[in-house]
Amino acid sequence: MKLKNIFFIFSIAVIFFGMLYFISFDVAQKDIQSVYTKISVITRESSSEAIVNLQQGLEQAAVDMDVEMSIVTLTERNNAQEQQKLIQREINSGAEAIIIMPVEDEELKKTIEITAEKIPVICMSNSLQSNAISATILGQDEEMGKELGRRIFVKGVFNKNILILESSLQCDAIYKRETALLSMIENRAKSVLKQPFEFSNNTVQNLEKIIQQIEPDIIVTLEPTVLDIAAEAVQHLQKSHIMVYGFGMTTKTPSYIEKESVTASMIQNDFNLGYLSIYSAMEILDKTKEREKGMIDYAFVNRQNMYTKENQRLLFPFVR
Repeated sequence: MKLKNIFFIFSIAVIFFGMLYFISFDVAQKDIQSVYTKISVITRESSSEAIVNLQQGLEQAAVDMDVEMSIVTLTERNNAQEQQKLIQREINSGAEAIIIMPVEDEELKKTIEITAEKIPVICMSNSLQSNAISATILGQDEEMGKELGRRIFVKGVFNKNILILESSLQCDAIYKRETALLSMIENRAKSVLKQPFEFSNNTVQNLEKIIQQIEPDIIVTLEPTVLDIAAEAVQHLQKSHIMVYGFGMTTKTPSYIEKESVTASMIQNDFNLGYLSIYSAMEILDKTKEREKGMIDYAFVNRQNMYTKENQRLLFPFVR
């Protein structure tokens, strides 16, 4: 009888201490998880190829500042309705702040304003005219547009036909690039034709037809994905005399610059854009005491200067 009592007491003790252990372990795990701040990044792109350097900056900042970060691309680029749904999804998933490349859309703007009442919302790359936005991290799009226009002008535009492929003009940053670019070349070239650019399954072939009809001397694109498409079309048509200029880069762009299928591109420091966006979110959440003084610089990159130390860091920021 005594042996049974001892065994019973021993069993109760084992169960008690076992439960205590698991409760303590669970609390410890929650404490570990709470160290990390959940931040969601919603882009306007449908492919990660167009944001490779931006992603590197975001990821580095996440490591440096103990952030649990998720990057979301769209199923259809520049889809404001999809961005709205993703904002709600990320809030439901526990995001403590949202960083977004917003498309210009009134309904999306309202959604962002409502969201900003609950958690910080940081606009990255594109601005929204709203006092509800916690912060806006912008590149120097107007300055880049003027610089590219000046470079093209210096190269010679008086007897040239220039084709500008217009895309994503609903994004403030892209619109600023074009406006600044045109201020430098519009009344100086032989002709400037602005052609709306549509993405489709036959995008390259459609652009080839446009090039054959217009016969431009210079093609200018306003964003990196279109720059690659223009380079591919010119390459396929074997029209090496056409100069192709643009803004930004994807994973393919350095190869096109190397082959001179892309004459030059204005490439901004997307690594810093991503890093500073995470830093801004953490600063607003009062979860960092660091003072980050980085800037989003840019450079005119062509075949001749792409191997300088400064431009290598813009093209391949993960090699630091």
